[in-house]
Amino acid sequence: KAMKSITIKIAMFTLVACMIMSSCKKSNDNILPVLPPAADIPALTTTAITNIGGTAAQSGGIISAQGSSAITARGVCWGTSALPTIANNKTTDGAGSGSFTSVLSGLSPGNTYFIRAYATNSAGTFYGNEITFSTFVTPDVYVAGSGSNGTNYVATVWKNGVATPLTNGSNNAEAWSVFVSGSDVYVAGAEHNGTTLVAKIWKNGVATALTNGLNSARAFSVFVTGTDVYVAGHEYNGTKFVAKVWKNGLSANLTNGVNSAYAYSVFVSGTDVYVAGNESNGIKAVAKVWKNGVATSLTNGVNNAFTHSVFISGTDVYVSGEEYIGTNHVAKVWKNGVATSLTNPSNFARGLSVFVSGNDVYVGGDENSLSTSPTAKVWKNGVATSYTNGSEEATVYSVYIYGPDVYAAGEEFNGTNYVGKVWKNGVATVLTNSRFINSVFVR
Repeated sequence: KAMKSITIKIAMFTLVACMIMSSCKKSNDNILPVLPPAADIPALTTTAITNIGGTAAQSGGIISAQGSSAITARGVCWGTSALPTIANNKTTDGAGSGSFTSVLSGLSPGNTYFIRAYATNSAGTFYGNEITFSTFVTPDVYVAGSGSNGTNYVATVWKNGVATPLTNGSNNAEAWSVFVSGSDVYVAGAEHNGTTLVAKIWKNGVATALTNGLNSARAFSVFVTGTDVYVAGHEYNGTKFVAKVWKNGLSANLTNGVNSAYAYSVFVSGTDVYVAGNESNGIKAVAKVWKNGVATSLTNGVNNAFTHSVFISGTDVYVSGEEYIGTNHVAKVWKNGVATSLTNPSNFARGLSVFVSGNDVYVGGDENSLSTSPTAKVWKNGVATSYTNGSEEATVYSVYIYGPDVYAAGEEFNGTNYVGKVWKNGVATVLTNSRFINSVFVR
């Protein structure tokens, strides 16, 4: 009996020991992986996303310390879920510490992505901070200008290259500016009534006359904010042209009609309405910008000068145009009234459109020497890119920045007629049945 009791106790002890050992084994299976010593882990930061487009973007990383062993691989990884790893999409951008740049490709338009820089050394792969961004949706490109029916010019708006006539072609008509707000497409221009030009605004193809047709008038620019529609242009008063701005069809004179004046561009920022144009001083044209109807002269009236476009970025006012210096026009951009020359007086040049994106200032226009035709150009921060070779006359009348892409609209002579074009990053697309192209809007 005593032996049986001892045997039972031994068996129970063995069972308990086995249970303890099994429990210990199960507990060991749940222990988190042991992290490498801090000295082995590189110091890594993901850099900000730039050049976001519909299918690509740019980032990178900064490895300020590689850890106790050399970095053998680095780059960025990304996915549509948080905390991506190198098992997802990744770039491979060399080795070693320091900064590197990564280009993400093969993205889908309109998606949100998560991105982290990574670095690999002998201790493993480590990740920087996470950044999220969204790719752009493939935009619609709207262009305003004039087509031809063989007899008259037809005011036309193109959407993604498809033309929609705004007039029936019985009289000459012109479209000077396009602005898209929500699902509504606004176009400013003018149509001849058989006697004179009538300033008009089209909303989704339906025209509203801004003037009564007794005197010649043109609407050159449209800007929409909320439910308010602003238009800049000018109207003849019987002896002189008067610069004007219309708000929801009601006109306000910017000049008194003593000297001729013209308004070419309107931009609304908050409650402030800016208009760019010029006014004669009786002898010369003076470049001007009006803020809420109050004029500021950008030139001193000694030389002829003209402005064509105004753009507001934060508290800064940018205006593009040109001033006659010597025997030629010099293309210029003014920032808060301070002029920067884009060209030298040896050539004839014009700054016809200005657009500001971040810290970059873009100006579209043209330039030619005595031996060449006007060349279509875009200046970025004062550095010119030629869109045509100068063999035939060409001009950029409008420039628009959408994400990393530069859109420009204008025309080029083909030896017989002018042909409307849209350039995306310098690559031209010919618009069907187009003659003169004045404005581009991308959204």
